[in-house]
Order: sequence, then C-alpha cells, then structure tokens
Amino acid sequence: MIWPRWDLLDTGFERVRTVSSRRARAQDQRMAERVRLRLTDYAQKWDQAVDAFAGMAAALHTSLGEPTERRPGSSAAIHWAGSDTTLVLESTGDSVYLELVTNHRLHLDDELLRMDEEGLL
Repeated sequence: MIWPRWDLLDTGFERVRTVSSRRARAQDQRMAERVRLRLTDYAQKWDQAVDAFAGMAAALHTSLGEPTERRPGSSAAIHWAGSDTTLVLESTGDSVYLELVTNHRLHLDDELLRMDEEGLL
C-alpha cells in the first residue's frame, strides 16, 4: 500500500472572461506536460508488480477499450492515445505507474530514446 502524498500544482490558469492571444500563449507554456502516479509501492517480489500491472491493464481495457500501443519488455507499457494526450500504464519491474502525458511530450521522449539507442547523445 502507498500512503497518500500530495503536492500543489500551480498550472497558471486563472478565471478570466476575455483572454488575449498573448496571455493564452503564456498559459500554454505553463501547462503540465505529464502527470505521473505510482500505483504500487516498490515491490519486494517481481510477480507482485506483474500482477498489479496485469490487473490494472485489464481494468483499463474494460473501461477504455483496446489499447493503441503495447510495448513489451522489462519496462513494459500500454498506451491509450487520444487526440491531445495519451494514458500510459507502465511497469518498471519494481513499480507500476499510470501517466497522462501530452502527445507532443511523448513524441519528444521517444525521439530522445531513439537518439540514445543510436549513440547520438
């Protein structure tokens, strides 16, 4: 079990009746690109994380439908992509994470990973 922890996230949004395009751009630059939640505590045994990952994957599949992408491996991930954001369920081996990330940020992360694998970084 994970004991609750919280942080205050200031997104920069304010209640404004009319927003100029300059102010709208400034707000866009301060928006969060990802929100990541650890669903499990660090598992003592590998099978605990696998069970948690499989259970959450089944629940999300029931709620959201077929995933748009599956990435098997030691750091497995399942994606449910939307028009602007993607929900990512990830197992790192000792913990399971649920993340809501912008598609732009996800694309940049994938590009950095590709460059690292090719030895360009």
